[in-house]
Amino acid sequence: MKAEKHGNQYRVQKMINGERFNLSFDHKPGKKEIEEAIRNIKNSPQIKGTFEGYANLYIKIKKNVLSPTTTKSYKSLLRNISDDFKHTKMKDMTAALVQSEINQISLRKSPKSTTNNNGLISPKTVSEYHSFISTVIKMYRPDLMLNTTLPAPIKYEPHVPTDAEVKAILDISKGSHYELAFRLGIYALRRSEVCAVTSADLDGNMLTIKKSLIEGEEGYITREKNKTEESTRTIYVDDYVAELLRTQGVGFAGTPDTILETLHKYQDELGIPHFRFHDLRHYYASMAHSLGIPDSYIMAAGGWKTDHVLKTVYRHAQKDKEEDMMKFAALYITEISN
Repeated sequence: MKAEKHGNQYRVQKMINGERFNLSFDHKPGKKEIEEAIRNIKNSPQIKGTFEGYANLYIKIKKNVLSPTTTKSYKSLLRNISDDFKHTKMKDMTAALVQSEINQISLRKSPKSTTNNNGLISPKTVSEYHSFISTVIKMYRPDLMLNTTLPAPIKYEPHVPTDAEVKAILDISKGSHYELAFRLGIYALRRSEVCAVTSADLDGNMLTIKKSLIEGEEGYITREKNKTEESTRTIYVDDYVAELLRTQGVGFAGTPDTILETLHKYQDELGIPHFRFHDLRHYYASMAHSLGIPDSYIMAAGGWKTDHVLKTVYRHAQKDKEEDMMKFAALYITEISN
């Protein structure tokens, strides 16, 4: 069996159980590797259906172990894959077909009005399509080796809100039912956590964060247990926030998307840069770091597993804090040099 080179791929054609298969590799395979790929096909159930059929089967058998949000996302991705690709027989699937589909997806216009990719679907979304496609193929066509070229990722430069910007958001939201959501965001809660936390999670000033509001196939549902052990945490909140939560009963009686939409509305009204609700977590990390709080405590309060995010945030430290630190250093230099 000879592997023939086609572009960046090596292909071996083989008749198995009366059907012709194209075994694709991203490198020149050895004899043992080809034989193993053939054994995998022979030991697998006969492949007769289309990619769409196997993708639906994959979602079905994985439903009990996937989160409702992931299941909903997979179904949405499948709906938006081209009909030609969905109707391709799984046995006829090739690495070239996958690359072609990804190329077409990367050229689509984004339905969102704001984008950093010339109006196109973001590289991150293209990567999500490829991850789903490759996962399905890996389960039902383990012989097919993919080496897909994806769009270069766009590096996100976080905007760490300044004290003045945070205060402006708190002032404009004061007295509204959004105020508590933003105050909890400053304590490094995610939007999904803000919408799920209740007064029952409060013991004095200690707030336990263990739930989140997520979007499933039938709408929003409360996930009673966080995805990671680190995300389940207990933090100290100030008296004002604690009293607001007792009075309101819930962090926010609405959806996570509504919080973000309102945040952007306030930013427009105030004339301050747009930043995400998630960037309030960065604000907390930067603020706590500037106060000299050890990273281990910051990580525990925010539910971060590693210090990777914290280091990224510190590199984009709040400008007002940065200037204060530089002035402090200049003052010290002045004192020791005179």
